[in-house]
Amino acid sequence: MSGGIPKSPTLRVRRQRSAALDVLPDLVELIVIAARAGCTPTAAVLAASPYAPRELAPVIDEIEHRLQRGQRLADALGAFTAALGPEAATFVDALVTADRYGLPLGPVLDRLAGDIRDERRRRAERHARTLPVRLAFPLVMCTLPSFVLIAIVPALLGAISTLRGDVP
Repeated sequence: MSGGIPKSPTLRVRRQRSAALDVLPDLVELIVIAARAGCTPTAAVLAASPYAPRELAPVIDEIEHRLQRGQRLADALGAFTAALGPEAATFVDALVTADRYGLPLGPVLDRLAGDIRDERRRRAERHARTLPVRLAFPLVMCTLPSFVLIAIVPALLGAISTLRGDVP
């Protein structure tokens, strides 16, 4: 038994999860279209799967596999939550609730898609706010040498030539 603190996901896994969460609203839109066309939640997921963004393909494939083995949608969507973490839990809960109780899926997923899009926008804004900080070092390292060569070196050479008495 290896008692200890569980390891955090690797950088690659976090990037994949982040990319998948970024395209989650697109999948929700596809499922909304299928639900509005009259599909049950299970049929909506299966109808949207061929058109799902490639970042979500492994998760969708796992859900399809579980459904083909005879699992209920509620159980099959556990793969979704396991792969994407708690951020996808509200999406999964909405699908499961609609499947179990026969609630209309369209309005719930419309609201959920809006919430997910807002979250994607907030994450993009958060990422954009860190950009000036990350660009400060390269900007200084590229601009400072050129400033020194264009402004400081000629002034310094002029001052040295004046001190020597070699006025041009």
